[in-house]
Amino acid sequence: MADNPSAPVSSSSDSSAHARQRRRRIGLVIALAAVVVLVLLSAFVWPHWAVRSPEPVAQATASASSQPSQASSPKATAVPLPDSASELLKAMPDTVGEFARVKADSDSEWSTRTPIEEYNLVYSTGKSGGDVTLHLAQWSRSEDAKALYDSQSTGMSGKELASGNVRSGGTVTGSYLEKSDGGDEHKALVIWQNDTVVFRAQGQRTALEAFYKAFPL
Repeated sequence: MADNPSAPVSSSSDSSAHARQRRRRIGLVIALAAVVVLVLLSAFVWPHWAVRSPEPVAQATASASSQPSQASSPKATAVPLPDSASELLKAMPDTVGEFARVKADSDSEWSTRTPIEEYNLVYSTGKSGGDVTLHLAQWSRSEDAKALYDSQSTGMSGKELASGNVRSGGTVTGSYLEKSDGGDEHKALVIWQNDTVVFRAQGQRTALEAFYKAFPL
């Protein structure tokens, strides 16, 4: 033992070097793990990278874009109402989305129901197949308007396309019913009651639905 004093020193040095290498390997593993965690977090938390919009959102966007834009200006020009127009007729909008009112005449189709006033209007996009005819009348009582609505809706033929309540300010003021117009699936007819007024609109289904869903009354 006395003749080989360097042996203990060499063993201690090797052990120290081995410990340092082990610590470096552990540190490297921890660093790599931290990098992996950061990458995963950035992929699913950082906006517009790995996270994608779900499919239903894309479908809803496509569906909305297939309808006529309600912000678009009509290609047709609205015809001015006469100075003697009633308050009801004046309440009819000049434009509804891509539609412009191109005709407004008095009518008497529902005269046996003795409305106060009755009109036949035409709204147009200026494109072929883009016209919607709107017939309306007003009574002094909502019960009379509902009686006409019930009679008209019961007599509608064709497949039902939509139905529900009409609301004004959160209050139910009537009902609506949309059906295909007879046997032509490309045409449709919708009738609705809003308190004392009944409306009936008809035209090509795509145009009709774009019109009545945007109609303010």
